[in-house]
Amino acid sequence: MTKIEQKAPIPPRSALRDRGGFFGDPKFWLLLILALTALVYAPGLNGPFVFDDTPNLRPLHDWLSGITGWQEALFGNRSGMFGRPLSMLSFILNAELFGLAPFSFKVTNLLIHLVCGGLIYALLRRLLSRDPQLGQRGTQAALTLSAIWLLHPLQVSTVLYIVQRMAQLSTLFILLALLAYVHGREALEQGRSRVGSAWLFLAVPTATALGLLCKENGALAPLLCAVLELGYFRSSAQAPRPRIVKAFFCLGLILPMLAAIFWYTWPPSRLLAGYSVRTFTLGERLLSEPRALFDYIGCLLLPRGPTLGVYTDDFPVSHGLLHPVTTLPALLGLLALAAIATGARRNSPAIFTGIAFFLAGHAMESTAFPLELYFEHRNYLPSVGIFLALAGSVVWIAGRLPAPASDSPRPQLWRLGIWALCAMLAAATAARSWVWQSWTVMVKQAVRQHPDSTRAQLDNLSLVWNTGSMEETRQLLDKLIHSSNPVTRQLALMASLKQQCVADHAIEPATLAQVRALAGIKLQLADMQTLEALGGYLRESDCSGLSKIDLADTMREIVDAAPQPQSNTAVWRVRFMAADLYARGGQPDEAQRQAELTWSTGVADPAVGVLLAYLQIFNSDFVGARRTLAQLRARIAHWDRRGQNALLDIQQRLPQ
Repeated sequence: MTKIEQKAPIPPRSALRDRGGFFGDPKFWLLLILALTALVYAPGLNGPFVFDDTPNLRPLHDWLSGITGWQEALFGNRSGMFGRPLSMLSFILNAELFGLAPFSFKVTNLLIHLVCGGLIYALLRRLLSRDPQLGQRGTQAALTLSAIWLLHPLQVSTVLYIVQRMAQLSTLFILLALLAYVHGREALEQGRSRVGSAWLFLAVPTATALGLLCKENGALAPLLCAVLELGYFRSSAQAPRPRIVKAFFCLGLILPMLAAIFWYTWPPSRLLAGYSVRTFTLGERLLSEPRALFDYIGCLLLPRGPTLGVYTDDFPVSHGLLHPVTTLPALLGLLALAAIATGARRNSPAIFTGIAFFLAGHAMESTAFPLELYFEHRNYLPSVGIFLALAGSVVWIAGRLPAPASDSPRPQLWRLGIWALCAMLAAATAARSWVWQSWTVMVKQAVRQHPDSTRAQLDNLSLVWNTGSMEETRQLLDKLIHSSNPVTRQLALMASLKQQCVADHAIEPATLAQVRALAGIKLQLADMQTLEALGGYLRESDCSGLSKIDLADTMREIVDAAPQPQSNTAVWRVRFMAADLYARGGQPDEAQRQAELTWSTGVADPAVGVLLAYLQIFNSDFVGARRTLAQLRARIAHWDRRGQNALLDIQQRLPQ
């Protein structure tokens, strides 16, 4: 009789859950989610450069053309405190390997997005294995939350907006810092002090520093480590928090935070100077941001694709607790969120960690710094917190419902619900990607969804202008000139002056008078760009009724009367353009005076000093030219090819 081999017993359902449950092999499902994410983003990869992409990537064109060296592309960016050199390095590599076509830049952004999604899965899986409510389904929960994050349509304006790679790379290194912290913290729990200390004091600071070199948000890594510590690494009288951990937060969080607060608040003018170009004050920004945070939460929980995007300059400013009326409820709502998080810390760490992670992730861009009020990309990393808090809330509620019968279809319904949610998010993101493949479609949708957005209206104006329909362009300009928004009105007047010159080669005297009447307004960056574009046109072309001197006089009157410091970027750049126009218009004395005023601010680009030195030589002010030359030598880096050539030329023009 043949001996029948005994079959291996079927593992219990709980064991299957530990290996991924109905998700099967977690690696397989993670790869499937990543592939689906790549698929839904594919339509937008052929989209164009938009908004800040062109000025940030222009140095790459100069480098590839041989005009400048690679060092200027790497270190010449003026964004942020450190210039974001690692982000620029990634752009340089893109340009070197694949050229300047937008496609390769967007593909790289998508790859970074996928890597970040994988890191989020790894981090959540480690954390949720420690969660008393979600621990048994930690792998499934981590996969689900990672899928939601990867597929959410709110991320489109970060992934497909090339310059937001800076935010992506900063997020990537923050996630590496958080994983290093969890790894080190668990090593300390196991009694491996040397290994744990190495992760905390070497790996975490290194990742934080790399994040800082991508974008300033990298500095948030230690604060987010503190959130994880409070949420998932509990202390008690029997097991107090290790001294090594306390030392880490003292040296890595508290002392740097105090130093940063001192730096930005003393003198107060350092922080307040940035508000000179904004249409709101520090107080108004602090009142407005709670509303922005709740708007972000609403977009994360109930996204409506057509309203999403980058045309968010129509977000209203809070001028008081009840103006608009939602200001006070938003402030109270933040307090309520903080109270909920505090109360849930012991019994539901996912709720506490999620809420605290979201708020901490906004600690830089949604507080006192003089940035625009609202941008979707600020949620790229903090949104993880909202999804984690949502998972904790669902489990908390489910735990208070009657236990299902053994044959209850509830687990199957949950699984179907999760897949339906992912499918809806994927469809919404695919639709947003289709919009991002065409700047025309983006603008037209924004005009419908954000009719009060000055940025959308002006981009629509540019679209119409580019089609050659001058009559429709004039109609749109006239509508904008009569807008109720003063910022829109003044910008439309300047754009109208430019349109008349370019299209008709002549201006209406009334338009020039209206622009001159703007003297005393707060000059915006968009105003500066419009005036610079008009000045650039007049450098090479003529416009009846508007000579170079006429425009230079108008610019000088506007900046002289601007209620802003002369060191403000918009002010000194417009004055610089006026100096250039005076020089080209045959008034070198006035050109030198305007250039001297610009250079004396101490913040102007070396190009201003170069122009000033040439004017001083032309006007026989050789003492002043030598002084300016010495200042330029201290300001121009050794790798600045154009700057070094200018120094040599100025030296040769000076009498020996």
